[in-house]
Amino acid sequence: MTWLYLVRHGDTYFEADRRIKGQLDVPLCPLGRRQAAAVAHYFRGASADVVYCSTLSRTREGARLVAAAVEAPLVPTPLIDEGGWGRWQGLTADETAAERAAGRADPSRFGPLGETRDAFASRVALFLDAVTMCWRGRTVIAITHGGVLKNAVLPTIGLTVRDRSAFTADTGTISLLRHDFGRWHPVFLNCTPLRAAEQYPPARFAGEGA
Repeated sequence: MTWLYLVRHGDTYFEADRRIKGQLDVPLCPLGRRQAAAVAHYFRGASADVVYCSTLSRTREGARLVAAAVEAPLVPTPLIDEGGWGRWQGLTADETAAERAAGRADPSRFGPLGETRDAFASRVALFLDAVTMCWRGRTVIAITHGGVLKNAVLPTIGLTVRDRSAFTADTGTISLLRHDFGRWHPVFLNCTPLRAAEQYPPARFAGEGA
């Protein structure tokens, strides 16, 4: 079996105003840094072979802490960057709702001039395929974004990206997938580090590799 921990980055300075981050490089706020430290504490002393993160600083900051905690190499990759929302990046939820009401939405894209939903789904799938091919029987940690988590998790619970509202990963949470019999399966989803430590300590899955 291959294990893939998926961690959503901590809070940024955009969370309070419910602004769309997309691929804007918005840093963690003080709460987000505390969340990142809590995630690293969960993994401290655990066994992992590699830590991936996106190219955006809000994942890299926490990923550096996790990589140090597990003593594994840190590899940034654009495959798990958040989806690009184009001209809607930086807008609040109310502002994007007004844009939609005005007919300025393209169902095939996250936002005007943004990344297509199909292209986003394809690169997330490419990352998952790379994990299964390169890290078979190993443990991988990825510090990433909410949209990436949706695309990775929804198929494991029998849904598609059209069911986006059925699963949300909160900031600073941990999810775990395992790959066996040719597909990914959920082990636990959207757990705070404290809850994960109580119910799903990393040692519980040690030695359950290939």
